[in-house]
Amino acid sequence: MCAIHPIIIYMNRYNSNKAQYIPTNKYIFLQSDPSVASLKYGKPGIKIKTNGCGMVAVYNVMRSLGSPVELPDIIRDAEALRMPWLFGFFGTKPRSLGRYFSKKEISFKRTDDCAEFKESLEKCRAAIICTWCSKRRDGIHFFAIINDSGKLKALNRWSDVDHATDITPDDIRADRFITGYLF
Repeated sequence: MCAIHPIIIYMNRYNSNKAQYIPTNKYIFLQSDPSVASLKYGKPGIKIKTNGCGMVAVYNVMRSLGSPVELPDIIRDAEALRMPWLFGFFGTKPRSLGRYFSKKEISFKRTDDCAEFKESLEKCRAAIICTWCSKRRDGIHFFAIINDSGKLKALNRWSDVDHATDITPDDIRADRFITGYLF
């Protein structure tokens, strides 16, 4: 029996994601939003609503920077760049998002220093933060932060809030911080 080549699997998934994707001209506030929740990511094809916070954060930052990209295209590129963590079972590797932005020639700075991230946050246009969930056994979570005329707004920070929420550097806890990207 002949095995199916991984490129064929990923292209079939991309085509399926493209077909079911409901294009939006707005930010994604929840990865469980019906327009994106059932899109699949990673080798086993886990749904975005379960492990797609990193992809949603990339989508939101690209939109905020004036370079919107459809989510199925972001997923395809992330898979090609080997960004899924343990084939996607754990979502996206925390320090891999830079691969995507480098490919797109988007300037960014990544830091593992929470104090440096917090100090730079109000001076940047957008950011992505990767933090431990409130219970570490629940894993990690990515969310985007957008600088909206001097006010910082978090997108997809909480799983039950369908709008941007205010955030300040003081809201970011050093004991949960993993890494951050500043744009």
